[in-house]
Amino acid sequence: MPEQRESGQRLAGRLYATLRVLKFLAVPGSPKPTVQDEFQDKDSPNQRIQALRLDPFGVLVTAVQKGRHATAVGEVFRAIPAVVPAKEGALTDNLGTWGLAEFNAGHRAQIAALKEDLPSQLG
Repeated sequence: MPEQRESGQRLAGRLYATLRVLKFLAVPGSPKPTVQDEFQDKDSPNQRIQALRLDPFGVLVTAVQKGRHATAVGEVFRAIPAVVPAKEGALTDNLGTWGLAEFNAGHRAQIAALKEDLPSQLG
């Protein structure tokens, strides 16, 4: 679990990574997130999250009803509150050079952490 002493941009990267893993587990054909993924665009984390077109309720229901990684999906859902930045601007403001570096670092750290927690799905 990340510490809240991380920057809001780093936490936003962790949140985005967590939601990408959720989509990978629940939506067949979704690309597998990796620690090598690097983002160049300086748009806002919120724009990236919205672009995932993720329906959390649908993901959860489908995972349970179809048995598609239901336990792993539950673990990923439990990880979400710890990676939500405390300040709204960390999600809504466009990323500058420093913010983009922090976002990418958070994304890599969260993918690595989830890979440890879910080795059979992300290994």
